[in-house]
Amino acid sequence: MSIEKFMRKDFVTVPMDTTVLEASRLMLDRHVGDVIILDEDMDFNSVPGSPIGILTDRDIVLAFAKSGRLDPDCKVSTFANGSVMTASIQDGLADTIKKMGRSGIRRIPVLNANKKIVGVLYTDDCLELLGDELNSLASIMKNAMKREKLQQHLEDTEAPYSYL
Repeated sequence: MSIEKFMRKDFVTVPMDTTVLEASRLMLDRHVGDVIILDEDMDFNSVPGSPIGILTDRDIVLAFAKSGRLDPDCKVSTFANGSVMTASIQDGLADTIKKMGRSGIRRIPVLNANKKIVGVLYTDDCLELLGDELNSLASIMKNAMKREKLQQHLEDTEAPYSYL
């Protein structure tokens, strides 16, 4: 099963020269917990607009907690190491989840064949969607048991009784 069905297409991106304050306000305005940091430079090592990092609300809190302050003019690029893990839109869901699990990440940008971001796969969304699927499977089992009991009841009531 391709991750395209599970990824969010309404992600938020920022150029690497965006300030933490600007990114924080964007997260607040768009009701998201992260922004994807894009490389806007035109060099031979990267595709313009390709992800170089992810800044999360947790990253901001942890940076503030370490020193008791955070420069609001700090650039988001200070949170990006340039080697963000990504997935391809053709990747399977199970393999991508395993990849995320091995690396301990909860979100992964999804790229098309041109290395442009087209979505983000979030662990929370996978849990919700897979939970719905598991619930459907449980309903199948429950309904199958009801059907079997009803069928048995019908067979018992149709059987002739013998008092010999």
